[in-house]
Amino acid sequence: MKMSGLLNRRSTELAGVVGAVRHIPAGASAPKKLGAKDIVVLDLNRTSAETARAVVAAEVAAVVHVAPSGEENLPRAAYRILAGSTIPVVEDADLSEVADGTRVRVDEGVVYAIKGDEELASGREAGSADLLAEVDAAEGAYVESALAHLANSTEFLSIEHQLLLDGEGLPEIDVEFVDRHVVVVTGSEVSREQLADLKPFIREYRPVLVGVDGGAEFLRAAKLNADLVVANPAEVSDEVLTDGAVLVVPADRDGKAEGLERITELGVGATTFPAAATARDMALLLAFHGGAQMIVTTGESRGLENAFGSSSAPSSTMVDTTVASRLVHAEACATLYRSRGAGIGLALIVLAALVAVAVVVLARDSAQDLLVWAIETWNSFALWVQGLFR
Repeated sequence: MKMSGLLNRRSTELAGVVGAVRHIPAGASAPKKLGAKDIVVLDLNRTSAETARAVVAAEVAAVVHVAPSGEENLPRAAYRILAGSTIPVVEDADLSEVADGTRVRVDEGVVYAIKGDEELASGREAGSADLLAEVDAAEGAYVESALAHLANSTEFLSIEHQLLLDGEGLPEIDVEFVDRHVVVVTGSEVSREQLADLKPFIREYRPVLVGVDGGAEFLRAAKLNADLVVANPAEVSDEVLTDGAVLVVPADRDGKAEGLERITELGVGATTFPAAATARDMALLLAFHGGAQMIVTTGESRGLENAFGSSSAPSSTMVDTTVASRLVHAEACATLYRSRGAGIGLALIVLAALVAVAVVVLARDSAQDLLVWAIETWNSFALWVQGLFR
């Protein structure tokens, strides 16, 4: 008997279910080719109802639910959909390092490699009752978190409504925002990659660049000069503080600010901004009330999934609402700019082709015929280019 035949027979004799690992990234749709020989690895907190239904319809061998460490459960429909199926669900068996297509066996919450039957990860089985209990608990926690967050946001509004509505209390700084594009780079780790995607946009529009906390370091690393830095001086490098950007130091409403000693030691000037807001929110308000035409901000997007989490400041809810008419997230800006750039590139290619054709026509026909052709062709080309930007 062939070795492959022995392995197949051995796999079927062992307890549990056997299949190939199929990772579904957070927010992604289910792969088209999904079936009973697959073991799906996903995060139910970031899985849509549509994707969950597709997984159930495919009758996969098992589902491994792995949430990132420290992540709070969300009351997603995916929990109830899996609970209503007969598909085995294993929780917290970390298969992040196991490549797609790897054949594994899942038994009583433990995942084994088919080759050598080595244990790859250990979790726990979650039955229908477990999944329903988890989603019920998540619903309660989510609502409580939302109520607490909104209460804190309302308190912030009551304290800082003049700042939000009229810009009362904004420090006077030497940065011209009027009718300018502004890019606010935060210290979130995702900002580094987003800033790289924004570079073509920055090259063309020359926006006002604002570094918030560690975002100022990202700008410097990207060889971009910040026009404004809003940060605790003790948390950024000497190079950032002495690069020539206007410095704004966040302060409590009573005027107390951290890190001013550092400013004094370096001999640079700075302005304090007393407010019950985060540095990021201060930067947005400075740009908005300064007359910015558009404000692009990097960092985690503020969707409903994370709107009320511990990482979301109550002040940001009110500040984002205040500046909403001019606020664009970095990912959206980069996507729109890429689409626009592709259209311009195509237009230039077409124009070059027209010039080449004109040379041929000029060599063959009379000048009058060329003029008529050129006018008609140019009009058609102009209308087509206009259509790219509608």
